[in-house]
Amino acid sequence: MNSEYYTASEAQAKLGLSKAMFFRKVNEGLIPKVILPGMKQGFYPRRDVDALALSMNAGTERHNKIVFSRSTPADQIEEMNIGILRFGRDFITPLSERIAFQQKSEFTFHSLKVDGQVVGYISMFRLEPDFLDALLTGRKIERDISPREMLPFVRLEPFDIYVDVIAVDPNLPKHLRDLYTGIMISRFIDLVYSLLSHGYMIAHVYTVTTTIEGNNMVRKLGFCPMGDKSIAPGRIAYVFDVTSANLERLRKYSRRGQSQRSVLT
Repeated sequence: MNSEYYTASEAQAKLGLSKAMFFRKVNEGLIPKVILPGMKQGFYPRRDVDALALSMNAGTERHNKIVFSRSTPADQIEEMNIGILRFGRDFITPLSERIAFQQKSEFTFHSLKVDGQVVGYISMFRLEPDFLDALLTGRKIERDISPREMLPFVRLEPFDIYVDVIAVDPNLPKHLRDLYTGIMISRFIDLVYSLLSHGYMIAHVYTVTTTIEGNNMVRKLGFCPMGDKSIAPGRIAYVFDVTSANLERLRKYSRRGQSQRSVLT
């Protein structure tokens, strides 16, 4: 067999999944499958399966080499470098504003570090309703967000959040970008669970995508396109309703969600 691929039984063993669970995840599109020329059965790219296996075990890394945490100013400098590579210098918020964001809401920036180096980051905001609507309709872009428009997260009061960026270092190989994106999404879902369990009443999560890759990712997570909002070319607005049913859908992506019951009343 081609050394670049696993058979189904080999991939199943590598991932440590039962046969039923393995094929369920294949059918859901969570495990990539290819049909090679001249073959009837499916095969599974070794690199992708190995990355998935590492992602599944990342939470139990012996030496804690993979860390997802609130960003420090030093982390944010590395995040800016990733953002410049990914989006261009004109799009990136200056360090002084990033620090002001984090001081106003400690949840704004979270980084993923491997062996102490930032490989990706997530940013999210609670914004004034009018400004949020301007982002969703394309009248404003993310670079227009300033500390004036953002609000702190509060307990015991329903509010919405806007996911601004989920970015991974574009210089990394594709299989590592896929791996680290998956880990960040898992940790982000853990963060949402944690916020809800501590009295932060998140009602909706909004985001805007500008790439096919981004569209596929948020749709897989259960975000719904907002046809009445996406009026700017190349930008599609999405919303995720934070309900018990929708959170249940996310449990398969979350380490904590596998053992946690509903945090909603």
